[in-house]
Amino acid sequence: MNRRTKKDITKGLRLNMMIDFINRKTPYGGVTVKELVDKFEVSERQILRDIENIIYNMKVPLVKRERLIGGMKKTCYCLEVGYLPSLSPEKATVLFLSLLQQKGSALSGHLNELKDALVSTLFKYHYNPRELAVERLQNRIHLVEETLVEPEQVGELFTKLVQALKDCYRVKIIYFVTHSQQETERVVEPYGLICKRQNWYLVGYCLERQAIRVFRVDQIRDVFSYTSETFQYPADFNLKEYMAHSWGVINDGEVCQIKLKFTNHVAHRVKNLIYHPSQKLEEELPDGSIIVSFRVCGIKEMKTWLVQWGDTMEVLEPGWLREEMCKLAEEILQVYRN
Repeated sequence: MNRRTKKDITKGLRLNMMIDFINRKTPYGGVTVKELVDKFEVSERQILRDIENIIYNMKVPLVKRERLIGGMKKTCYCLEVGYLPSLSPEKATVLFLSLLQQKGSALSGHLNELKDALVSTLFKYHYNPRELAVERLQNRIHLVEETLVEPEQVGELFTKLVQALKDCYRVKIIYFVTHSQQETERVVEPYGLICKRQNWYLVGYCLERQAIRVFRVDQIRDVFSYTSETFQYPADFNLKEYMAHSWGVINDGEVCQIKLKFTNHVAHRVKNLIYHPSQKLEEELPDGSIIVSFRVCGIKEMKTWLVQWGDTMEVLEPGWLREEMCKLAEEILQVYRN
């Protein structure tokens, strides 16, 4: 390796290290030229040349800001685009995969833009494209998820709901009610959003019902923002506490102690997953089966989960839930007998 090549590599490494250093210092007001001189052990003149190189050749936008250091105003350099956390290729890949998981969901409308922004930013500031191998990964990963028929349309409505939630103003929604198979208009004060298996739900105070209600976002046909009708977010409402006992997205207020028995064929799976924060392993039986308990509300939602276990699960308590599961099993059997 000749001296010029070695010098270019050293310079390129220093510039990338400088960008990373400025990046990490940006949340704290930036970095002074003196700090860069001390950090990289080169002259002030060289640092100023490097800063010009970063701005004009590498196209990384830096801005100057004044900062008080030791009672004196000092000029500091920051990243104009804000703080970009330092990511290794491995962490960047995980972030990219998490974006892929949103494909077909209400968040997928800006997925390609986000992916392109992430990749271009990482490549610009840190990496060679070969290190992430984005396209190769995308072709070798298959996600088995339910997807929306019109994710872009749902995504637009979702964005309106997020804005209303953030700024505390009312929205009028056109909502399709499943049990009546009809559309209804509701004016809602948004209190929160819940995500369950890639499906989003709006939690809010319904002015018509005078109570908190949950609305599935992909059943909202349209959203009208009442930006002038702001509301005071209730100080005594906490979404996490409100949903703490819910099996799914419905809080009907009736917390029940549920006890289930799982056969040895599925016991390992149940022990490896937490289906609800209240989940407790009560007993491991000699034949390998297990007894698990939950304290939950929203049993109607839980029943659909119980059914999927078929003959590998038995409801032990409460008695009324055993009876309801028997009735449900008979109804399913009747469908196939007919």
